Amino acid sequence: MKKVLTLAIASAAILILVGCESNVAPETPLVTSTVADSGATLALSWSAVAGADGYIIYADDTLVDTISTTTYAATIPAKKYAVSAYAGIDESATQEIDCSPVVTESLIVYSSADSDSTQPNGFGFNTSGTAVAYLLTDTASYPLFDYWIQTDNDTMQFVSPNQYPDTLNDEVNVTKNSGGTSFDAEDICDAPGGYTTPTAINANAVYFFWIDPTNNNWDATTDHFGKIKIKAIDGMKVTLELAYQPVAGLRWVVTP
Repeated sequence: MKKVLTLAIASAAILILVGCESNVAPETPLVTSTVADSGATLALSWSAVAGADGYIIYADDTLVDTISTTTYAATIPAKKYAVSAYAGIDESATQEIDCSPVVTESLIVYSSADSDSTQPNGFGFNTSGTAVAYLLTDTASYPLFDYWIQTDNDTMQFVSPNQYPDTLNDEVNVTKNSGGTSFDAEDICDAPGGYTTPTAINANAVYFFWIDPTNNNWDATTDHFGKIKIKAIDGMKVTLELAYQPVAGLRWVVTP
């Protein structure tokens, strides 16, 4: 009787252990990303997870795909992508790729035609992606300029730093009117082509910008994209809202 009872207890313990193992979620995929398709695609990849039946793709916390492969071409602009592994009904934690642009809600600059030399006439993006206004009278800040503003025939313009009379720096940075007026509605900058410098500035318009430090067409190493809303023009004063994509080469600018 004791032998039968012992065997029954052992069998129950084995069943419990097996049941517990079947409910163990797989490991979290270790996801890496590269930018492709002239900045329109974020290519995700990861090593196969042991025991996984497949993988779940999320864009801004919304499930967008379930796949069995270990690569995924993300083409829906988002602020973040995430990947999890699943086995049966069990799902791992997600590994996220941050694609959020850095937003500067308000920046004031003045045309270089303004008579007050103590007012900033241009701006650049610092290492965190925040827009900072700079003065053309401060030569020490010249390497930091990404754009400056001039007035030509009563029209304000965004201008590349290499086009300043004394050359602020060698960057060839361009802009393009998006054709829209809603900052948040523009979630991907236009592909290279049609960007110009100088570019006329219109009140309430939204512009795409393309920073190309090496002037070598698009690349996913040094280029950066973003958008600018002209919130107000008051004489020589321009108030801007800006979003800068810190992922090199990526054209996604999803806000808020």
